[in-house]
Amino acid sequence: MAQRAAFWFAFEASHFYRLPHLSDEENARQFGRASRHHGHNYRVQVVYRVEPNEPIARREQLAQATRQRIDEQFDHRCINLEHPAFQTQLPTTENLAVYLYRDLRDGLNAPVESVSVHESETLASHYTSEQMTDAEGNSRPVVSMTRVYTFSAAHRLYNPQLSEEENRTLYGKCANPHGHGHDYRLEITVKGVPDPVTGMVMNLTELDTLVKDEVLNHLDHKFLNAETPPFDRIPPTSEHIVAFIVERLRPRLQSGAQLATVRLWETPRSYFEWSTD
Repeated sequence: MAQRAAFWFAFEASHFYRLPHLSDEENARQFGRASRHHGHNYRVQVVYRVEPNEPIARREQLAQATRQRIDEQFDHRCINLEHPAFQTQLPTTENLAVYLYRDLRDGLNAPVESVSVHESETLASHYTSEQMTDAEGNSRPVVSMTRVYTFSAAHRLYNPQLSEEENRTLYGKCANPHGHGHDYRLEITVKGVPDPVTGMVMNLTELDTLVKDEVLNHLDHKFLNAETPPFDRIPPTSEHIVAFIVERLRPRLQSGAQLATVRLWETPRSYFEWSTD
């Protein structure tokens, strides 16, 4: 039975999101600050399928070959200006993930299972070879893009239908009358075919605005039990908060993107997740 081996790599590169048919003002509206030349410390995860009895030396050789191929193409370069593939498409995380998947698969003749490209701590894309056929009969890649947000909130785990003693038995110190709080980390993953012009599953400015309006404005720096319905009627557990987020985001996504995963970290040790998989 085949196994998986995951390797992490890193490179430093610069890029910009700019469409030649748009003015500087239009590019700024479309891509925000990303329209300006800037750079990142990229991290890339490559997952290969490997045989259980494959020698460790073979896996080390594969990792070394992967590192060399990535570094030669991207490390300490301006991706738009120095990489041929990205002179005709924008170097979004979505496009980078698809390119690296295909380049490593074909260039190394290697059994790539997935590639994830992390542009920063708050943005990453993941590609697993999934394809769909568009209206013209063309095969197009289906990519997952994850955006990370944070918010701070107070809550009390308390069910008004139960007595104080029952709440204390059920929730322990989390039922303390005056509540407590968390710095939540929220990961929103949308999935779809990257736009052939922008290279994005969904415009980041649109997604950021949607999450701010529909989620963060209702949760950030709030005492959830007192200020954010329906948590005046149901306990604001992380499970219920995730369901609240899904209900507000799922029907409002546009541009063909679909909500794939909502992951909410309540503490660095525990997260709660909704997923379509």
